[in-house]
Amino acid sequence: MASGIDSVWTREEEQAAAPQPLSRESIVTAAIEIADTDGLEAVSIRRLATKLGARPMSLYSHIERKGDLIDLMVDEVMGGSVLPESLPSGDWRDDLRRISQRTRENIRSHPWMIAVAFRRPFIGPNALRHIDQSLAAVSELPLPPERKRAVLLAVDTYTLGFVRWELKAMSGDGPDGPCAAIDDGGPSGAEIDAYIAAQAASGKYPHLHELGSKKNMSLGVKAEVFQTGLDWLIAGIEAEVGTLSGSG
Repeated sequence: MASGIDSVWTREEEQAAAPQPLSRESIVTAAIEIADTDGLEAVSIRRLATKLGARPMSLYSHIERKGDLIDLMVDEVMGGSVLPESLPSGDWRDDLRRISQRTRENIRSHPWMIAVAFRRPFIGPNALRHIDQSLAAVSELPLPPERKRAVLLAVDTYTLGFVRWELKAMSGDGPDGPCAAIDDGGPSGAEIDAYIAAQAASGKYPHLHELGSKKNMSLGVKAEVFQTGLDWLIAGIEAEVGTLSGSG
């Protein structure tokens, strides 16, 4: 039965008439390496062909169009967000923390994923494995299905939002670097920090000045800050679960 979605996973890979020293996997791996180093916009058939020592047209025997290539790149990276162990473990709090932390570390390693996340649906096999594992983590919560989905949306939104700020703070790599997709031509994280510090020192904003006096004017993207925020979020979820359990 047709899925109704035209994607690279619903079409069979066309095999070349003669053996070639290329494969879909090698092309995707090379494309990810380029994107990680120079950003997604640097990925092109010509650049890939040069990196792989192949003719540009030969790549089309394995990748029909650039959109397919991006989908395959995204799904390959999404495999890194899947925990190796099966869930649920019996502790939904720990499961959510580990999924969130693994996702954070994975996306930090591939900054271009942040921009892609808001432009293309994640529907490949590894993305679906990640979603299924996340659903397994909350499967034993005494919540209706829509509330379980809301839990996962809250955790994902927090995780991706935090990573975006982390990457913004790292965006001093120039307009063509791997963080360029989230830079948008605006000031870097260091420039924002310097501006806020100057405004705090002006005395016009007393609470901002108090924060600045503690030498804590960075964007607040340290690992311990991430963990603290995640703990607060999980505590809120736990409070709702406790309320429901008590009313039962």
